[in-house]
Amino acid sequence: MANEILLNQLTQLLDAYSLRQKRANIVQSSFKLVINTHSKTLKALRDYTEHDTTVDVKAALDAFSRLRVKEETIDPLTPDLRREIKSLATLVTALKESANALRAEPVDVVRLDKALTVLQASKESPVAEIIPELQNELDLAQRALGDEFGQKLRDALQTLGVTIGGRPPRFEIGRFELDANFARRACVLRYGKDIVAPHVSITVDATVKAYQSAVKAIQGRTVDGATWMAQLADAYQMAQRRRASTNSRVNIVDVYIEMVLLRQGRAFASEPSKRTFTDYSRAQFIYDFYEFTGRQRLAHKGQVVKAHSATKSQTDSPAKSMWIVEGDSPYDGRYIADIEFVKE
Repeated sequence: MANEILLNQLTQLLDAYSLRQKRANIVQSSFKLVINTHSKTLKALRDYTEHDTTVDVKAALDAFSRLRVKEETIDPLTPDLRREIKSLATLVTALKESANALRAEPVDVVRLDKALTVLQASKESPVAEIIPELQNELDLAQRALGDEFGQKLRDALQTLGVTIGGRPPRFEIGRFELDANFARRACVLRYGKDIVAPHVSITVDATVKAYQSAVKAIQGRTVDGATWMAQLADAYQMAQRRRASTNSRVNIVDVYIEMVLLRQGRAFASEPSKRTFTDYSRAQFIYDFYEFTGRQRLAHKGQVVKAHSATKSQTDSPAKSMWIVEGDSPYDGRYIADIEFVKE
């Protein structure tokens, strides 16, 4: 059921700003009329004085010539007036769209979200006062859609033997997080905190396919642990040398970058391009890192990897740390900043 109190507030604001818009347009039209009339009057007086006349209009011509209404009054006001008219037109449209979105059954979240974005940018105090209520209506509408979508997705995944947790708009599917945004008509799929599918159509079929594809790409690979550990050790040493560091602790992101380069074939070395590049995503590295250094605790030449947790400032930057998923949930893990090889 529509929020009648909020709709009444929107109607009142719409009436007030529509009237203000109308009056601003009248002022603009009047300015144009004054300029046009003044120009026509000057021309008429000049034409009149060019012929033998019985009426002396020279004084009138001088007076009209001295008038600088356009230059001194109208021109300085015109830019601000145009901006005001444009702003009011945008505001009035957003208020109309908000009201229409709220009247729809169910609430049109796409329409409301777009209108709310415009209203949030407004500096009008009366508009700012209704923003929280509009945002609440949008959240409620999205939650309702999320419940419906979540149930359908839950049923679809259940047939595949996959369980889903969390609450809309964020769902947990194993180690993956699904963030559904009905206003944008899209989902974002993450492995832990790393995006693996940035724009998934918000349909059950598209979401299931995106999840299956991500699972296959990340968890469905066959990787030899000993070979991977050897590559990690090489990447670790290369990152250490490249940064001329004597510290045994090396940033995990730097190591990952070196490891990506190590995995490139001869074709990339001779002709670096997208065509010859062998992809190794952050999510794949994160999965492998925990699998071999954490869960299996593999050693390389008598050494194992010791991971050091990130500081608060490091967790804010994906260039300084990685969220390593260590459990069955995308939220079961920790931020790692540095790694080092130590004796078993």
